[in-house]
Amino acid sequence: MNAPAPMAGTGFVKALPERISRDLLSRGQLRTFAKGQIIQQRGDVAKEFWYIESGSVQVGRYGIDGRLTLFALIGAGDTFGELAFMGEFPRTVDAIAGSDCRLIRIGQSELQSLMDSDPAVIGLLLKTMALTVQEAFDLIESSRSLSVPQRLAVALLQLCGDQGDGTEIMVTQQDLADLVGVSRVSLGKALARLQGVGLVEPGYGSVTIRDRAALRDMVGG
Repeated sequence: MNAPAPMAGTGFVKALPERISRDLLSRGQLRTFAKGQIIQQRGDVAKEFWYIESGSVQVGRYGIDGRLTLFALIGAGDTFGELAFMGEFPRTVDAIAGSDCRLIRIGQSELQSLMDSDPAVIGLLLKTMALTVQEAFDLIESSRSLSVPQRLAVALLQLCGDQGDGTEIMVTQQDLADLVGVSRVSLGKALARLQGVGLVEPGYGSVTIRDRAALRDMVGG
């Protein structure tokens, strides 16, 4: 199995200078979604992009059999939908709330008001978009040499976002297996290895982060 490309969500907003990201988010609209609720659908006109304040979002594509092929499971601090929004093309993926979540919706009026208030923002947005896309390609390239436990650690760190030790991530082992691109059995072995050295604690439909710093060290920071 090949690991899915982790390009559905990025740290686009987080990568902006703090003053700009804070201003942009303050202009957005807070929306809440219950677990399983559809946020966006493939083919939709991209009228906004989203910042995840809390919770997780599944990104993938529904097949004709109704099954979701998971491309990414993204968490707090990530953004998604900005490429289609800024490129003005239809959505290419479906996004579903992986858990109860709080999202900030940023549409054209919010983005335009920010650019009108500070013309320099336009250049910063373009630069940050280019950097986040490059980071996504770098992550794909580096993941080819990582072991399954290391790839699992990367996925858990992504879902954890900026949260610290004790964070409970609401995610099933099957979701993690799809995300990492391995079988359910291989995922279980990797999770048991991380648990065995005290880095995580699996629960029913969840994984609790016990040592975030050690997880980062495991994948080279």
